Amino acid sequence: MRHMTFCCANQRHGAPARLTLRFCQHLQVRWHLHSAGLQKFFANKTHKKYCGCGKPSALLLDRCSFCGEQLGDEHIAPLKRDPLHQALLASGDFQELHRSFHLLVLEHRFPVGKRHLLVLPKGTFYDLRQLRKRDAPLLEKMYQKGLECLQQAEPSPVACGFSYPADYNHLYLHLVEPPFKRLELFQRHVFYPLPEVQMELRRKGIVRPHPILDDGEEAQNKWIMSMQSWAQMHPAE
Repeated sequence: MRHMTFCCANQRHGAPARLTLRFCQHLQVRWHLHSAGLQKFFANKTHKKYCGCGKPSALLLDRCSFCGEQLGDEHIAPLKRDPLHQALLASGDFQELHRSFHLLVLEHRFPVGKRHLLVLPKGTFYDLRQLRKRDAPLLEKMYQKGLECLQQAEPSPVACGFSYPADYNHLYLHLVEPPFKRLELFQRHVFYPLPEVQMELRRKGIVRPHPILDDGEEAQNKWIMSMQSWAQMHPAE
């Protein structure tokens, strides 16, 4: 099956013109959040933000990527059982598309596109910061198995990447087929395109968090919007 690939160019563009103080403070420390109102620190590994739709969101996020509800400190709650950990044990609510000794492929319960799959390695990976150069072949296997499960009749673009910090406490690869319902998932400060992650592992052996003022933001936005435009020009019959 031929697959249409869209790559995200990592070229220098103008930095974002404005960043609020709160946004900058959140990006400086990604694994925890300090609530001024609640006078407490919360760790992303033990707490998430929950809105009315029921989807967990990373503490850094100020809007739900599924329903678009604005998220504040009042949405912070302890994470009891991680849904992906339950899925790995075959006891979750996700629709399972593939299970093997190494990989698990699920239909996302909170899709942001025409199709939205999550591909999980069975190994112990909390997030993409634990990936090393030796894991590059695993990422390619995750990508190929995800494409296989999409079962595309015609070649079409797919947004592939990782969330960091993540909504769940296990590494997962997004494969999202346009048209996209919402775009919050793909914000540069929390979304890491697969080609970029693969290149970082090959060159440096580790994935570095995106900086606050990131030259790649404009290129990544164009990458996502090119897929959205493609879907609008090729509506499903």
